[in-house]
Amino acid sequence: MSDLALPSLSAASLVLDVALLPSLIEPESLTGRTVVVVDVLRATTTIVHSLHNGAQKVLPQASIDSARKAHAAQPVDALLGGERGGRIVDGFHNGNSPIEYTPELISNKTLVLATTNGTVAMEQCRAAQRILIGAMVNLGAVARVVEDNPLITVVCSGTDGVITSEDVIFAGALMERIIENRQAAGKPTGQLTDTASIAVDHWKNVKQNMKSGTPLAEFFRNARGGINLVKIGHDDDIVFASRIDSLPVVPELDIESWSIRLTGN
Repeated sequence: MSDLALPSLSAASLVLDVALLPSLIEPESLTGRTVVVVDVLRATTTIVHSLHNGAQKVLPQASIDSARKAHAAQPVDALLGGERGGRIVDGFHNGNSPIEYTPELISNKTLVLATTNGTVAMEQCRAAQRILIGAMVNLGAVARVVEDNPLITVVCSGTDGVITSEDVIFAGALMERIIENRQAAGKPTGQLTDTASIAVDHWKNVKQNMKSGTPLAEFFRNARGGINLVKIGHDDDIVFASRIDSLPVVPELDIESWSIRLTGN
């Protein structure tokens, strides 16, 4: 890819924004916007992988209690997954590792998922016009779906209320892809907000180091979320989550039913 030419503030056909944490959002400010929620390590990566492997739908839940109640209302073969502190919740079938949701386990089933950060972040986005689920594994697919939406906000989930590098990396990479796609099509590129510009700069620095031989997974290992996962033996999840464009699908959270399925466009 060539160096990214940042759009000028005078081009108003498209506004690209990044919320570095859900707590920094006034929910009403998302009205009319297309939102991409990201929790690279690991909720959104797990959701993308589960639906790619044939899950019927994913029901994101903000709490353990709401997850148990939602699961009780589902068919008997529905799976209850999630974590607190990175570890599987007592009584749940599975945790929050994308690797464990194989086609044999998840195909044609409903997954009720409660995580510490990602599924909680989604709750802040109920006022949005549209909510998509993003991760590095489906970066390009998300960019293609959203690139013609006039108001786009990436909501980074963070870790325990703290900004995390891996989510900001995704946000910057997505901004770059959207701008490059629109430039290639001869379309106006719009404007980046200050936080979006920060995310793009962070991604460009990471990308430059990747060209020098440092794998993306290494940056994730040194981020707050990655450090926690390494401590509890989930380095394989970090490697999986760093595989850019490995899954060509885009999950969408239906706001009325609060369920996530694959979008057609």
